[in-house]
Amino acid sequence: MAESPEDLGKEIDRLWAKVAASSVESHEAAAPPASSGPVAQEAAWEAMALLKKQHRHESHYWAEVLEAKERALAALRERQALMEAELRSLRQRTQSDEARIIGEGLEAKSRVEAAFAAIEQEKAQHDEEQKRLRALLEETRRRWHTEAESWRLEREQADKRAQKDLSDLKEVQGLASRHQKDAAAASDSSRKHEQSLKEAKNALEKTLSELLRERQIRDASEKERDKALKKVDEVQKHFDELSKIWEEERAQWRELWDRERSTWETQRQEFSSWEENLRKERLAWQGEMQSKEKVQLEHADQLTETLRQSAETSTQIAAAMRQADYDERKAAALMRSNRSKAGRWLLAAAAAALLLAPVARYATRYHFKPVSSVSLERSDATGLAFDGALLWASRWDGALEALDPRDLRTIRQASPDVPAPYRPSALAFGGPFLWTLDAAQARLVRHKAGSPGDVLAVRPTPGPAPTALAYDGESLWSFDAANKALYRHSADEASYKAIPMDVDAVVTSMAWIGGELWAYDAKSRDLLVFSYNDERLSLRGRYALGEPIVGLLGLKVNAAGKTRRQLWVLAGPKAERTGFALIRYEY
Repeated sequence: MAESPEDLGKEIDRLWAKVAASSVESHEAAAPPASSGPVAQEAAWEAMALLKKQHRHESHYWAEVLEAKERALAALRERQALMEAELRSLRQRTQSDEARIIGEGLEAKSRVEAAFAAIEQEKAQHDEEQKRLRALLEETRRRWHTEAESWRLEREQADKRAQKDLSDLKEVQGLASRHQKDAAAASDSSRKHEQSLKEAKNALEKTLSELLRERQIRDASEKERDKALKKVDEVQKHFDELSKIWEEERAQWRELWDRERSTWETQRQEFSSWEENLRKERLAWQGEMQSKEKVQLEHADQLTETLRQSAETSTQIAAAMRQADYDERKAAALMRSNRSKAGRWLLAAAAAALLLAPVARYATRYHFKPVSSVSLERSDATGLAFDGALLWASRWDGALEALDPRDLRTIRQASPDVPAPYRPSALAFGGPFLWTLDAAQARLVRHKAGSPGDVLAVRPTPGPAPTALAYDGESLWSFDAANKALYRHSADEASYKAIPMDVDAVVTSMAWIGGELWAYDAKSRDLLVFSYNDERLSLRGRYALGEPIVGLLGLKVNAAGKTRRQLWVLAGPKAERTGFALIRYEY
């Protein structure tokens, strides 16, 4: 069993004392020199044996240290192999997820393209049918116009014939009267006149029957014309109904396309964030492995140097034991004791610093404690705000609803009168105004706070993809995910200024709480807290709440006679929760 360093030190002190005593006796006693020789020689041999024993002990110790180093290196290599295997599996899973997402995106794109092709085909058919109906309508109008003109001419001709027949009838009646007057004079001529009168009467009856038949034909034609005009009106009405149905279907397809495009953009952004997180984790892991390998190499170099110094020290100690005297050994022992005391003081100071560092870090960070979690029945919530009395939530369908903060009961709803499509992705209250971000058309909408359905102004946002909105008590702030920039707007929202951030983040919801900007980063899925000084935001803390945050706000609540600070979070679906939830934290 190896002896401890304290035992070896005691043994060395005993031997030094023995050698010193023998040397003193050899100088002071009157005995011959041969009397102290065996003692010194024995002490020298014991010292050499002790040095050999110490050397064997140190060699055994450093062998154990080297063996532990080898075991640590083997464990690190095994861990590196496991992490590389895990990295390969993560890369394969990422590639499969990427292929699946791309396939789904391509499939959705093909469905949308097929739907648009079907719409275009249906539109072409509708246009062709419309052209045919219009041509038929024009042809019918021209035909009925021609027939009406011909009927008018025939009627005029019939009227002329009737007038001519009436004039002929009058002439015949005159002739008949004259023939009746002359009947007494000439019976032969009377019979002739009676015959001609009969013929005239037959011609008159025939003419009247023809006039009657022409009038019947004209009445029938007028009835047919009325029926044709009625049919034309029905065709026009049917055409108007078809146009209305087409416009409704077109609006539905446009809304479906907007929804599919928004879903695809969200999936693309999530995939980009996954890829960025994986790349950062891989770089961090490589850096960590390189730093650990560097530390291990430095440790091995230090071990080698220590072994070399130990061998040199052993040689120097052997030489010093032959040459040094008792006073020098005493001074060396005094110096070693002083060094050990200084080392103990340094160790105590370092331990105190290590113990106080976590306390200082704990005192400067927020600590969130969940108070309650209430599930919501809504499946399309996009933002959360507080007007001082009610909670307001925005929905993807364009509606805004007010909730009672005590039981989350819906108090009232509002539908802003803005041109469609309107997709509010965030909202914020400030004084007499309510602002919403329209993600569909990249615009900032200002509402009347007491009546959110009344729109006061509409402004374009600084970037093409606005995602978050907050009010600090004086100015309105917005974030754009495409530009990755934070903007502070003027009073009329017409002008703005970009404020730099020292963190690469994609903010999807934010709020000003206690003079600090609290923002949720969709890339790292952490809650970031920024301090604002000298027109710049500096990261003060990063917190992992484990929730996909859609909206957040800070409130002060009186409970049990104390004012407590609470963070209200509107959280989206995740693995263990299918819907939305309102979670409250105390901090």
